[in-house]
Amino acid sequence: MLDPKVRAFLDYVAGLNRPPLETMPLPDARALFEDTFTRLGGAPVAVGGVTDVEAPGPRGPIPIRVYVPEGADGPRPLFVYYHGGGYVCGSRGSYDAVCRVLTRESGCVVASVDYRLAPEFPAPAPFEDAYAALEWLAAHAAELGADGGRLAIGGDSAGGGLAANVALKARDARGPAIAHQMLVYPAVENDVTGASYRAYHEGHFLTGERMAFYWRSYVPSAQAEQAPYLLASRAETLRGLPPATIILAECDPLHDQGVRYADRLRADGVSVDLKVYPGMIHAFFSFMDLFEQGREAVAYAGRSVGNALGAQAAPH
Repeated sequence: MLDPKVRAFLDYVAGLNRPPLETMPLPDARALFEDTFTRLGGAPVAVGGVTDVEAPGPRGPIPIRVYVPEGADGPRPLFVYYHGGGYVCGSRGSYDAVCRVLTRESGCVVASVDYRLAPEFPAPAPFEDAYAALEWLAAHAAELGADGGRLAIGGDSAGGGLAANVALKARDARGPAIAHQMLVYPAVENDVTGASYRAYHEGHFLTGERMAFYWRSYVPSAQAEQAPYLLASRAETLRGLPPATIILAECDPLHDQGVRYADRLRADGVSVDLKVYPGMIHAFFSFMDLFEQGREAVAYAGRSVGNALGAQAAPH
């Protein structure tokens, strides 16, 4: 059942009679996403410092925003975060509020990665940027006030899917040692048949039409469909992956695939903390100014990562 505040928000959005995001010219769609996620993220909380850096990537520099906690008196664990937006929208700017709360609650240095977006850069480009950024950040952690030996990754929606795939490649390629993965309603399947998809793909903010638009943009060809590490659910085994925290919204088309991924991780011997927020919709995690549960979920995510890496958040 939808939370009353969620119902009121959905009614408000419906009353705007705005054309669906997926029907807009791409610059307008991205601008709407940026405005919505920035405004509904709320006022930014204070952190110890914010720096923009660039990592070398396979298609040019990858912009990264680095957040250092207040009171950092030595290297802090490193938490690499990939934003959502269907591989088409989103940026370090629209996720600034989320990353600040993650920094404060985790006690970690948080690195927000601006990977390249589809359709200009379809699969495998966003994943390649995501993994290249991880490698660079792990190697240059000390320069950022971080400890590359205490490393977590995470993301939400498309970014959660990227994080899950980054964990798989790091395992397979013996890359940076990841101690924890934080997956928020991760896109690990291209599912249009499950119960949560059928129940919530219309009228619950993230629609089936928008999901189809994102997927067409990200995977526009048979060649792109064959890209490695496209969907984490396709992995033959999940054994050997780092422990995971998985945060889901009950009224979200992606809910069931998150549950299935948690079940597979557990079946393959990976420890999973699965937390489902009742009555919430996709994107609630970013809408901290609108939904109290969103702010609670971001704080929970930060504390979970901090605890996994042995970080100590400053009192606030």
